[in-house]
Amino acid sequence: MPGLFFSNWWEALSVLQQSLWLVAVAGTLLLIILIAMSLLDPETEAEASARLSRVFNPRTILTFLTFFGWVGLLISYTSLAQHYVIAGGALAGLIAAAMAKAVTLMLLRLAPRPVVANPQGLVQSTGRVLYTVPSHRNGFGKVHLNVKGAPYEIEAMTAGMELRRGSSVRVVDVIEEGRVLVVEPLEDKGYPHEEHGLGR
Repeated sequence: MPGLFFSNWWEALSVLQQSLWLVAVAGTLLLIILIAMSLLDPETEAEASARLSRVFNPRTILTFLTFFGWVGLLISYTSLAQHYVIAGGALAGLIAAAMAKAVTLMLLRLAPRPVVANPQGLVQSTGRVLYTVPSHRNGFGKVHLNVKGAPYEIEAMTAGMELRRGSSVRVVDVIEEGRVLVVEPLEDKGYPHEEHGLGR
């Protein structure tokens, strides 16, 4: 009986409503899974946070699809035409995705960042990318440096192409009072044995 009821209910829906139900349910489930993974795996969350300044990332896309689906469904049960349903759902999705991104970026800015005692001493030091650094100063990643035996994990950006996790990089500048590094890729793929020291 429940199966027959569901079948009748589903067939009574329009093609647009069926599509919106699929988008809403799938988007909600995937968004819940993404949030759960972020809570259970802090490293995954840290890497995701480093890439949040991009317009298109899994979290903003799923937020858009979730709100697009549910709001579109609500509008579909009114007497409005289909193009208003799609437009209303899309507008709600865009607003929700923008708000989610803005709140997350605000929290990231409020989070404390490590400060190096002599930040200019890190210039020309080399290390590896921990969390992907977005291209063209489009957000923050994180790099690992080992200077005079002391490890540093500092947020970084680059003016060039995207630097993926594990890439070898060189520090070319230090900004925001030592809290953010500007890095460039190294041609040599090997990890350096010695780093330039602080206070050169």
